[in-house]
Amino acid sequence: MNKEFLVSMSLFFKITTILLIFLLISVGLYITYNEPNLNTTLLIYWGTVISVIVGCYLFSLNKVKVDLNNIYIVSKIKTTTIPINEIKSISRKSQNNLMIVGARGIYGLIGISMDNYRCNIKDRTKLVAIELEKAKYLISCDEPNELINTINTLKND
Repeated sequence: MNKEFLVSMSLFFKITTILLIFLLISVGLYITYNEPNLNTTLLIYWGTVISVIVGCYLFSLNKVKVDLNNIYIVSKIKTTTIPINEIKSISRKSQNNLMIVGARGIYGLIGISMDNYRCNIKDRTKLVAIELEKAKYLISCDEPNELINTINTLKND
């Protein structure tokens, strides 16, 4: 059994992403055209802005796959594998008090939460918490209840 769960970005994160990218590029263009010389600060600014935008895009959650033995959290360039038999618990999580250290807003929430969840979230209303013995993951997908039911079924078989 192979099942794939799509991940869509919420309207809030779409608007936030567009506004933040627009703001960063606008500030950069303003500085570029008002600076008579090409200086190191300008190169550092553009290098940082481009790295953040591209990096957040590449590491943002793309889809969640489930097969008989594993869950795969798939981004554009990285796949995290979680063995189903190592899962202690899986449940829906509310968005209350969701504090993330990392990228907040550009392409979603990517980073570590204050309660040690590894987060890759594109919609705060569809959160799924996966807890293992040594790690905790907080992800979002379009059908969180179906994902939880699928994994619980596989755990019990």
